Amino acid sequence: MDDNYKRPLLIAIPTNDGINIFPKMLGMAKYFDIYSLTEENKFVFVERRRNPYEKTMQHLKTIDVYNIINDCEIIIAALIGKRGVERLEKRGMKLYFRKGNIQEAMEEILSKR
Repeated sequence: MDDNYKRPLLIAIPTNDGINIFPKMLGMAKYFDIYSLTEENKFVFVERRRNPYEKTMQHLKTIDVYNIINDCEIIIAALIGKRGVERLEKRGMKLYFRKGNIQEAMEEILSKR
C-alpha cells in the first residue's frame, strides 16, 4: 500500500430523512448516513446504512450500533446516552452534538476544526 495514502475521514450521522439529524437517541434512527471529508474540506455523501437495531432495546445497544459505523471517526448526533457516550469515546469516536439540518451541522463543525 502507498505510504502516502490517507484513508478518508468518515462521519456517521443518524437520520430518518437524509436531511435532518435524527432528534432522538442515536440507536433509534432508521439510518446512518455516511459522509467523507475530502482534503479540500468538502463533504461527500458515501452511503446510507440501515440500522437493524432501530426498534430494539437490548443491553449494550451502543456497541451493536458502533459495529455498523466503526469505520467512521466522527458521529454527529442529537442525543446519545451517558453510558453510550463513554463506550463510543473509549473506542476512539469523536462525538459532536447537534440538532437540525445535516449540511448546516457539518459546515458548523468544519468551521471550528
